[in-house]
Amino acid sequence: MTFQPSAPSPDPTSSEKPNRTVAVFGAAGHTGRFVVSELRRRGLTPILSGRDAAKLKAVGDAHPGSEARVASVDDPASLDRAISGAAAIINCAGPFIDTAAPIIEAAIRGRIHYLDVTAEQWAVLDAFERFADMARDAGVVIAPAMAFYGALGDLLATAA
Repeated sequence: MTFQPSAPSPDPTSSEKPNRTVAVFGAAGHTGRFVVSELRRRGLTPILSGRDAAKLKAVGDAHPGSEARVASVDDPASLDRAISGAAAIINCAGPFIDTAAPIIEAAIRGRIHYLDVTAEQWAVLDAFERFADMARDAGVVIAPAMAFYGALGDLLATAA
């Protein structure tokens, strides 16, 4: 299956105000709640996304003004809606071997950047093998394993 981005890449020379909206998939989970809090602390606008509307509402209640959008990795249209208007998506929902690919596909279609917090080496390898060329062609960054613990583990394994 070939995925085609839906819009041209933003013009980096544009004088428009930068988009400071970031979708967080898995926003109601343990790590997702930390990510949402940090985004808010830094003045960014999170879009709360995940499978459970009630749990997303609870996170939204703790972060007034945050929009919640229910989405599932089994429903590409719901993922497209969940990331609409965002500059990037941070995937906090594992197992990443199951969640990363559908969310990366949505990010490429929407021409937005993708990050995740995985420490699953197979998911990282799969992301680069399957999506590096498409992401480059779409002008987006695919950056799995951006969490502290994953990076720390890789550093220790390399140093050993």
